[in-house]
Amino acid sequence: MDKNKGSSPLVSIILPTRNEEGRVKDCIESLKTQSYPNREVIIVDDSEDNTVETIKNIVGNDKRFKIIKEDEKRDGWIGKPHALQQGSREAKGEWLLFIDADVSFNKKLVEKAVHHAIKNSLDMLSVMMKVVCKTFWEKTVQPVPIGLLLFLVPLSRVNNPENKASFAAGPFILIKKKVFNKIGGYEQIKDKIADDVELAKLVKEHGFKVGLAHAQHLIKLRMYRNLNEIWEGWSKNIFMGSVQKRGISSKTLQLILVLVGLFSVFDTMILPAFATLTFLVMRILSSSLIWQHLLTLSFTVWLLSILVQFHVHKKYLVGDPRYTPLYFLGGIITMGILLNSAFKTLTKSEVTWKGRRYPTKA
Repeated sequence: MDKNKGSSPLVSIILPTRNEEGRVKDCIESLKTQSYPNREVIIVDDSEDNTVETIKNIVGNDKRFKIIKEDEKRDGWIGKPHALQQGSREAKGEWLLFIDADVSFNKKLVEKAVHHAIKNSLDMLSVMMKVVCKTFWEKTVQPVPIGLLLFLVPLSRVNNPENKASFAAGPFILIKKKVFNKIGGYEQIKDKIADDVELAKLVKEHGFKVGLAHAQHLIKLRMYRNLNEIWEGWSKNIFMGSVQKRGISSKTLQLILVLVGLFSVFDTMILPAFATLTFLVMRILSSSLIWQHLLTLSFTVWLLSILVQFHVHKKYLVGDPRYTPLYFLGGIITMGILLNSAFKTLTKSEVTWKGRRYPTKA
């Protein structure tokens, strides 16, 4: 491939796969149809199912795609960083684009991302994307931790080079290869669960420019497909990622952040719903006007909460906004996830993901 085809530098797209047979189709088809002319796709596979066969059936004879078997992991490495590091060694591009198998995107995404990064003199770019929710538990639970994440990660702070706040979304990370190599690549964060956030943090610490952009109209992600995946996935990410985004290392401050998260979820999603139901029952059982006033107040607060959540849903989710009144149930589960994630991190217990167990690092 031409390393500088016109004004389009070569982009090496690196996709790690592990047992993605049932979810990789949309991603590969999106990669095939990209409008960006100068690209190569490196797939690093460690699957025990028919992922490779599925990919080959879609790719056909497209020479831009290369599938390699993931090497045996060395001591201290965990799955995804190891695969991405191996892919980066195979890459010929000026830019590296790390993606996940559960994304699908508009044919203009890579083109627009590269243009945005070059125009804004960025060394690394990640994007906010729409999360697809199809099952009951996805529609009920997913909006809550996503809303909490948005609260913890204001784009203005991430995009400010003078601010230490850092964040990246693992399903889409575009980074200059020379910058990636200069910071030591994934070798420096080989044992980190929240490798995306850690990479952004590392890039900023070395004085390079990190950008985070809205791209919900260009890229979709289906994170988890059932309650078990939601529990395992967010337990792996939400606490560890949030404390790293804030740059917090003290366990005391970590616990404060947990309490803030718990209070935010309880106060905005759970309390208004339960207060409304309680006051409704009391209004039925009693003729006192005090219960009517309290019912009106609590219902108003609950309605405002639903409207805010509806806005978040419309902007960041592909699902059914009619599930918005059930977010209090998602709030209860999210509180459990947050406590579980905090416990595992602070006690350095193991987390489970895709059949593997990983130690946590606070």
